[in-house]
Amino acid sequence: MSGPECCSNPPILSPNAGNGIVEKVGGLPCYLTASPHSNLAVLMLSDIFGYEAPLLRKLADKVAAAGYYVVVPDLLEGDPFKPDGSLDNLPVWLKDHGPVEKGAEGSKPVIEALKSKGFSAIAGVGFCWGAKVAVELAKSRLIQTAVVLHPAFLSVDDFKAVDTPIAILGAESDKYCPPELVREFEEILAAKPGVWSFVKIYPGVEHGWAVRYNTEDAEAVKAAEEAHDDLLDWLAKHLKGDSLIISMSGPQCCSNPPLLNPNAGAGHLEKLAGLHSYVAGSSNSNLTVILISDVFGYEAPNLRKIADKVAAAGYYVVVPDFFFGDPYNPENAADRPFPVWLKDHGSDKGFEAAKSIVEALKSKGVSAIGAAGFCWGAKVVVELAKSRLIQADVLLHPSFVSVDDIKDVDIPTAILGAETDKMYPPELVKQFEQVLAAKPGVDYFVKIFPEVSHGWTVRYKNEDPIAVKAAEEAHQDLLNWFAKHLK
Repeated sequence: MSGPECCSNPPILSPNAGNGIVEKVGGLPCYLTASPHSNLAVLMLSDIFGYEAPLLRKLADKVAAAGYYVVVPDLLEGDPFKPDGSLDNLPVWLKDHGPVEKGAEGSKPVIEALKSKGFSAIAGVGFCWGAKVAVELAKSRLIQTAVVLHPAFLSVDDFKAVDTPIAILGAESDKYCPPELVREFEEILAAKPGVWSFVKIYPGVEHGWAVRYNTEDAEAVKAAEEAHDDLLDWLAKHLKGDSLIISMSGPQCCSNPPLLNPNAGAGHLEKLAGLHSYVAGSSNSNLTVILISDVFGYEAPNLRKIADKVAAAGYYVVVPDFFFGDPYNPENAADRPFPVWLKDHGSDKGFEAAKSIVEALKSKGVSAIGAAGFCWGAKVVVELAKSRLIQADVLLHPSFVSVDDIKDVDIPTAILGAETDKMYPPELVKQFEQVLAAKPGVDYFVKIFPEVSHGWTVRYKNEDPIAVKAAEEAHQDLLNWFAKHLK
């Protein structure tokens, strides 16, 4: 990196740029911009001009708006490259700011700090100098996926050592990483079975086009935004946490949170297997339905209203408090962000508690148990289904459920999805359907509800008749499924 193209259109640095804040993470000052409910982190690794570049921070804000927790560390420790009209000092500067020694090593404490806060998956996105940092982190398997844009300092040998999903976005007229070299990288990645890769050469652009474009040039802006969209598409496909396909990462996950009420519902409270539970219906029924809540817990009035409706259909309904009095509180997000809360309330803990509930019900003589899970609760239900602890299940706007999970389910399963669910889009629900359809003898029902969003079955607005109608349609489908299969 010694020519003028490397440093063309240098940014005017601004410590106050962006919508986020600057805090120390892993001992380094970092620009932070985030969806408060995300457990997926994106580490954005700057070019030689550092983390105060306004267009870099603007892109970080854009990525955060897509549902990620974005960290832009000051890996240059307050000493970005200053061209001052000449590149003569670049080799000396690089000696003090090597992308391996300074960048990759400096990133490791940041990654450790993120993991300690409960982030389940981390991506590295690197620009120019930062691309080398991202690849080093990928080689060490410290990140789950990487995107490199107009990279520098990378060799064919680097890509031979990469076995995590990676995207390379190159420029047609890049002298430092020309298309011919990028195609060599592509050939190496293509030869790796099981390693996802994406390579694209952008026409009519030069090195640095993704973050050092001229904002007054409409074509330059368009080319940069195309690269940004490709970056976001890649993250949506490949940034996954702990066997998640899609994570509860965006504001849609927690939209319209309920006003919790311990006295809601026509039923009563009792302890079952040591868990406080809302119970409705006749205890003489030998058919039981367990309703497993979303992250807002068992005191949600609409959830209890559904429980009463299911009980009126002849079932004994149990809604346990799997969070032990500690449902997620979005008002507490600053002090206890969603990833931290989730670390204390993983679906694995929910499953262990649910097994105790099932055993307690069986000891009372219940002959058949069905379970319905909403969002977080859907994962717990799937685990019960995989273990054959229940006879039928319904998943409503699920989260944390993977294709591999569905492959292990062989009981009657209904999946009710939303047309505009960003966490579990229709395309993913259709993948679940294909898996179920390939199972001979396993009955299934999959339905995508039009014009509704994640959470619509239990967090609808009661004053909105359209929302109520869509929710009630889902509730009826739930009842129909249990009437057919819970016997």
